[in-house]
Amino acid sequence: MTLAIHDNRFDDHEQRKPPTSKQQQESLKVVPIDAAHPPSSNLWLARLREVASNWLGIIGILIFFLAWEIATRTHILNPFYFPPFSQILAKGYELFASGSIWEHMWFSLTNFSIGFVISVILGVVIGVPMGWYRNLSKAFDPLLSGIYATPLIALLPLIIMVFGLGPISKIIMTILAAVFPILINTMVGIANTDHRLITMARAFGAKDRTIFLKVSVPGSLPYIVAGMRVALGRALVYIVVAEQYGAATGLGYLSSVAAQRFQMSAMFVPIVIIAVLGATLNELLKALEQRLEKWKPQK
Repeated sequence: MTLAIHDNRFDDHEQRKPPTSKQQQESLKVVPIDAAHPPSSNLWLARLREVASNWLGIIGILIFFLAWEIATRTHILNPFYFPPFSQILAKGYELFASGSIWEHMWFSLTNFSIGFVISVILGVVIGVPMGWYRNLSKAFDPLLSGIYATPLIALLPLIIMVFGLGPISKIIMTILAAVFPILINTMVGIANTDHRLITMARAFGAKDRTIFLKVSVPGSLPYIVAGMRVALGRALVYIVVAEQYGAATGLGYLSSVAAQRFQMSAMFVPIVIIAVLGATLNELLKALEQRLEKWKPQK
């Protein structure tokens, strides 16, 4: 009886052979969890969701203008004050085709571009030393905060009286509107330089000049771009306001004259142009900010 039991155990050991490579490959085959939704369909759904998420902004804009069109056509909104968006597009096509709007666009965009570039230069040049030297920041920060809080509309009559109705006053308004967000963000970016990087650079014998150029300035670039995004909207708003208040040309002037003549479709055309310009430039700066996000110090 003992021998029989021993033989059975020996036979079981003989039958338990290691699996072959073919058996291992068959056991490792991927089997879909849900037979009704194979992996190929799930992949297409994932791609469709990714495409939809990338176009959500455009979809939102289209829904907004479609709702505007329906609301005015059904008289939910007064079509006299809010004409259908299709009518605004037709008026815009007419202004572009006749060429009457190009002069106004050139005036506004040139003044905006010059003012914004000067704002970036001034904001960075002034903000870098104020962020690097704490005593300098303490000395001038209250003054800059007070000027930043001052409403520019209150200064607009003075600026026009001093510099006239020409492009100089519009450029100065753009600079005053855009320089402070860039300056403040530059200060914050320089002041928030990762101290571990500074300590490591000093351990390798780096001097202050090298640390400033190789560590602090690159680390502040995401903050500077974020300040440019804030400054962009302010600059576009105030240059239009300046042109509406006192100018002989420009998109703000064109919109103001059309409103005085109750040409509401023509009034909305410059507004749509400014909105499209602002959204486009904001998306470009947002993409640049995302590329520089890795340079921010880790908290």
